[in-house]
Amino acid sequence: MRLVVLTTPDLALGYRLAGASTVAVSSPEETAAKLRELVDERGERGVIAVHEPYHARLDRKLLRRLDETTEPLVVPLPAGEGAEAGRERKRRLARMLWQAVGYEITFEGGAEQ
Repeated sequence: MRLVVLTTPDLALGYRLAGASTVAVSSPEETAAKLRELVDERGERGVIAVHEPYHARLDRKLLRRLDETTEPLVVPLPAGEGAEAGRERKRRLARMLWQAVGYEITFEGGAEQ
């Protein structure tokens, strides 16, 4: 399975050093254009992780289309800005798992982190 990361130029090097195929994007508009290229023109398969602030500002029509496809799986990639509340982190993880496996997984017990 292939992983492609669409992220800011500042963060791109870190993902490249970790071995991920990385595309530096500078805006939500550039991100949308690159997603369309990867999905429509290249027929990308696997997982495309998108810098969350850009993912959140994508056009609703594009988001709906991406949500309806099974491949590639397009997921928001947390921006790493500040500490997230445990509940928000669990919500995000549950959404990613639901997208990946098509089933809602709940977490019981354990401390909020």
